Amino acid sequence: MEKKKLYRFLLVVVLILTAIYTLGILGYLPFSVSYYITLFFMILFLWLRLYERLR
Repeated sequence: MEKKKLYRFLLVVVLILTAIYTLGILGYLPFSVSYYITLFFMILFLWLRLYERLR
């Protein structure tokens, strides 16, 4: 059950960050915000992939 809660939380975080990322691409926010969100997404992807392989 803990894994399900984690993924629900991550879904909310990713959706919010995707909206902020889109605003950065459109020019409403500095591009550096979109840059750091992209880095976060990449790290999150690698972490989740490694987490599943180790289980």
